[in-house]
Amino acid sequence: MSPRRLRLLTTGRADWNILSPLARALHADPDVDLGLVVTGGHLDAAQGLTVAAIEATGLPIAARVPWGDGTPAVRAARVLDGVAQALADDPADMLTLLGDRFETLAAAQAATLVGVPLVHLSGGDVTEGAMDDGFRHALTKLSHLHLAFHQTAARRLRQLGEGADRIHVVGNPALDGLVEAARMSDADLERHLGAPPGPRNLLVTFHPVTLHADHGRAQLEALLGALDRLDDGWTLWITAPNADPGGADFDARLRGWAAARPGVHFREALGEAYVPLVARCAAVIGNSSSGLAETPTLGVPTVDVGDRQRGRLAGPGVVHAGADPDAILDALARARSIDPQGIANPYGDGRSVARILAILKSAPPRDVLLRKPFVDLEAGHG
Repeated sequence: MSPRRLRLLTTGRADWNILSPLARALHADPDVDLGLVVTGGHLDAAQGLTVAAIEATGLPIAARVPWGDGTPAVRAARVLDGVAQALADDPADMLTLLGDRFETLAAAQAATLVGVPLVHLSGGDVTEGAMDDGFRHALTKLSHLHLAFHQTAARRLRQLGEGADRIHVVGNPALDGLVEAARMSDADLERHLGAPPGPRNLLVTFHPVTLHADHGRAQLEALLGALDRLDDGWTLWITAPNADPGGADFDARLRGWAAARPGVHFREALGEAYVPLVARCAAVIGNSSSGLAETPTLGVPTVDVGDRQRGRLAGPGVVHAGADPDAILDALARARSIDPQGIANPYGDGRSVARILAILKSAPPRDVLLRKPFVDLEAGHG
């Protein structure tokens, strides 16, 4: 039997951190012909050209689809056209993709147009403060197999009319090997970062809140107001915001703010240093999903600021804060009082990749996957 031709879409550092353990396992399996479809922020200099980190792994890149300059709508159009062409030239049995990005939705449309079944990770989650919420649910309806990260997400997928036989609760593959990755030596971490961590570290990530008229700029200013009131004993590590509407403005604001302050470091992308740096932080702070879905496995608390992640499942290590400097500082104090031993992660047990691999290898053939019924719960199904 010929190896199953699986293509894996990655659009930037956020999804690659989650998908890379799965990609390595797929590449190592003799029953799988893996090819990566690389697009979005990976090929964008403003996002750190993180394709270099993929190239360093030696994993096979089947297609590179630059999105160029322009508005998200223009970029989405380029991704749709480029991915459609790539899949037409290099037919696949399935395209696996993750999450809720606008460029991911464009790639899913491309796969639909050329008849490639979709496998979707992280469907059924909720993020009420961002347009990503709608993109994620649209991806669910386009997809043919669903790899949910938790039972609540699986229930929502059934509410969306997806059949129970196509929904699998697998957990978050980013958690596989996360603790081991955190054991990078201090010397290696300093080499990756270009500076040594301090005695008290915070990782700061703040993305646009796309359903707000100001894209969440007021929330960002509240966060910076809180960080300005920290004492000099803190070392802050700021990662670049994503490429959503408002992202370029946020990027410029954060770069300027960091440059004017000692002990504050701005990095476009942290790559291999991300996990070991998080493990050395007193907390992560901002509005990234990573703080809710991955950081708890390292026993590190999260301060979730504003409403970008409203509705997303959160464990006991996450402290939510309104967009007010006093509220943020209070939340940070409460987060630092949490016992690391009590920080459980509701997104998985670190054994997701083996589950996903088995599902992908045993999935029905292409023609069967493409004929997806709508399951009406009122009829007593699902």
